[in-house]
Amino acid sequence: MPSATVKHQIVERINWPQFMARHDLTWESLPQRWHEGAFIGNGALGAMIYNTAQGELRFDLNSSNITDRGHRLPVGELYLKPQGTVKSGTMRLDLWNAEATGSITTDKGEIKWRAFTHAQSQLMVVELKTSPGEAGCTLTFHPERADDPRRVYQKEPIPANELNPDPVLGKDDEVSYCTQALNSNGQGMSDYTTVWREVTLEANHRLLYLSIGASQSLAAPGAPSGRYWATGIVNSAATTPLDDSITTHRDWWHKFYPASFISISDTRLESFYWIQMYKLGSATRATGLPIDLMGPWFRTTPWAAIWWNLNIQLTYWPVYASNHLELGESLTNALDRGLPNLIHNAPEQYRNDSAAIGRVSSYDLRGGAWKEIGNLTWACHNYWLQYRYSMDDAMLRERLFPLLRRSVNYYLHLLQSGADGKLHLPVAISPEYPEEAADTNYDLSLLRWGCTALISTCERLKINDPLLPRWKDTLVRLTPYPVDEKTGLMIGRDVPLAQSHRHFSHLLMIYPLHLMNWEQPEHQDLITKSLDHWIGFKGALQGYSYTGAAAISADIGRRDAAVSLLNQFLDSYVKPNTMYLEAGPVIETPLAGAASLQEILLQSWGNKIRIFPGVPDSWRDVTIHNMRAEGAFLVSAVRRSGNTKWVSITSLANEPCRVQADFSGPWQAGGSRAFKVQMLSQNVAQLDLHKGETVLLYPRGTHPGFTIAPVAAQPERVNFYGSRKQTMAQSPDGSFTLPAAKAFINGDDLFYEKTEIKDDLGHWVNAHDWASWRLNFQQPGRFRVLMSYGVPTGTDGGTYAVSIGDETLKGKVQPTGDWYKYQEFEVGTVSIPKAGKVEVSVKVVDKPKVALMNLHSIRLVNAGH
Repeated sequence: MPSATVKHQIVERINWPQFMARHDLTWESLPQRWHEGAFIGNGALGAMIYNTAQGELRFDLNSSNITDRGHRLPVGELYLKPQGTVKSGTMRLDLWNAEATGSITTDKGEIKWRAFTHAQSQLMVVELKTSPGEAGCTLTFHPERADDPRRVYQKEPIPANELNPDPVLGKDDEVSYCTQALNSNGQGMSDYTTVWREVTLEANHRLLYLSIGASQSLAAPGAPSGRYWATGIVNSAATTPLDDSITTHRDWWHKFYPASFISISDTRLESFYWIQMYKLGSATRATGLPIDLMGPWFRTTPWAAIWWNLNIQLTYWPVYASNHLELGESLTNALDRGLPNLIHNAPEQYRNDSAAIGRVSSYDLRGGAWKEIGNLTWACHNYWLQYRYSMDDAMLRERLFPLLRRSVNYYLHLLQSGADGKLHLPVAISPEYPEEAADTNYDLSLLRWGCTALISTCERLKINDPLLPRWKDTLVRLTPYPVDEKTGLMIGRDVPLAQSHRHFSHLLMIYPLHLMNWEQPEHQDLITKSLDHWIGFKGALQGYSYTGAAAISADIGRRDAAVSLLNQFLDSYVKPNTMYLEAGPVIETPLAGAASLQEILLQSWGNKIRIFPGVPDSWRDVTIHNMRAEGAFLVSAVRRSGNTKWVSITSLANEPCRVQADFSGPWQAGGSRAFKVQMLSQNVAQLDLHKGETVLLYPRGTHPGFTIAPVAAQPERVNFYGSRKQTMAQSPDGSFTLPAAKAFINGDDLFYEKTEIKDDLGHWVNAHDWASWRLNFQQPGRFRVLMSYGVPTGTDGGTYAVSIGDETLKGKVQPTGDWYKYQEFEVGTVSIPKAGKVEVSVKVVDKPKVALMNLHSIRLVNAGH
């Protein structure tokens, strides 16, 4: 079907400052904890900002490159201490300008502050403007001990040979510093220094400039020390007009965001996505270090390094479709730099042609191989995505192919021929599953993908590799995936998925590898059975279980399920600032959530671009612009009133272009020339699109306006994150029911759990954790308060406090027989004197040894009923 030459032009109508402002994190009161705070960063230097119980504003400072003995280290905190007693405070994280602002009101006056980490310099700026009564507020740096955070978290003693000396604080003219020496034994970092300088502009207006520098043990002679380097940055900034620093900082961010654009009918999910884009831009740079489990925002954690059995792979998934391949380079560059250590990680007898990595490493990628065989191959898949979205053949030939070849070779050394004539893999670990197995599906899928990618690379680049016959033979003879008739894909040979499992390690062939996919009818039943058994097996599931299941659901056309799973993730696991914790920060899970949303909007695996493949009917309006697809295409599309109005595709690499779209009628193509459109089916077309060309597709006979504009926001979900402003409405009879699923969870351990027998807030093992709801009272009055919970006999007896508005009720936990056997108990009555928004919270007063309770729901019933 040829097309006419039609000169259409896409018009962008995005007011970026206005659009991003609806996603700013806002706080109506000052946050109290790390996972509630505002975060700023520039790929290395970062800060988390929140309030302390003593009324000080705390900046947790860190730099991603501060490490010792293979793990990250804490640096310290900057405290803003008011003169008076704090009465109130507000805060906002301005995404468009990448700066945090706030105000603190005390009984002596007001402090207005602003903070940003400069996008193009290792510099943090804090600006203070005060009323006269708060002119004496102070900014003070407090260093943390340079101890192994894993040992600190687990309350283990630090071995004497690992103890670092106390930090040394000093001042040199106008510059203050804190130097922390490390007992590095001539390896790695010898010390790091935090440097800061205050500048007074006027009596009530001052600035603080701060930087962190590190000295290397094996630095070249004459190389500047970390203190010297950081002092230079601080002094240079102090003599530069603030407006100039702000301009260069904002310029970077104002170029970063428009690389691509999405807007959807669900404003909360849209906000979540854009905050993840901000998080990525704050966490790494092309020439910087790869993102570990927390990025620049340090918190005491058992996970102070890089994990290679899921975490780093998921972290980088959103960079590809978001058209931020430059951020993906921090991972590929790290793999390139680390090649000598990756080779050394392999068993000695295989180092001549193999490479590997274990579960954990620092940035140097030293981590000996063990029973998680496929971790490096999975990381190579991310490298492959970097290639597929760019089609950089030089990168493929010179960098990726040699690394992937070594990674697959390690597998080939381990293969054994069985009595059945098939090739088998030895007993190994499928990540996160407690039982080991031979022929794990984790390894079989990665080996199959690796051989397939190597063969296709040889074909594309015309490489006559001597191992080519071996890779082909491996694909022919490799044992099939172990499958259980009832439950689907197994962990490995003779090991079914017999207990709840948070990791989708046994499903990698479905996602993200797509070796087994919905376009293969013979596999559809197995995919469905495997997905349903895994995500339906409650108990050990975590946040990334839901993001993975959402992506798979989008891949197989379960549109409503994909969005429902993402919403369950947001409801139950995402913290108020969109961070995520499992004992410590694990940054990959929210970022994987952003990738799952991308999977709903656009897919391009298998040499086909799919437009809105997972978008549910409830999302009537969707806009995407310049999302990147495999084959190096930029894709824009608009859906209005439930119909795809038009699609635009630009080729950056002259790759074959197949497109799937659900237009309401026959296709029309337009552009600078007449394009040949070959319809392969009712909704799939092949286009003769060449490098540098753009084609516009739309239903024949329609005249869509080719305009890129945001979808109208849901007013009640604007600025959802920060203080979490979702409110619950009052029933016509004046009552409220507050289910566990709607609670705002505040804390490290408490979480929402839903199984066949549970629907509650569980794992209430931390006395500092609490839950809250926001209510909108239209009918004030007096209300009975009833709580429904479960707790086994013998673990009861704790005391809790229910605060509703200005009143607090206390209750003693009564036994119900089990955690999931809920009973309702009346706590007391409260008075709500006037209409308006009221917060309800449940906190621990006295916790038993095990846990407080499993809280199912709270009811507020009009006392007259």
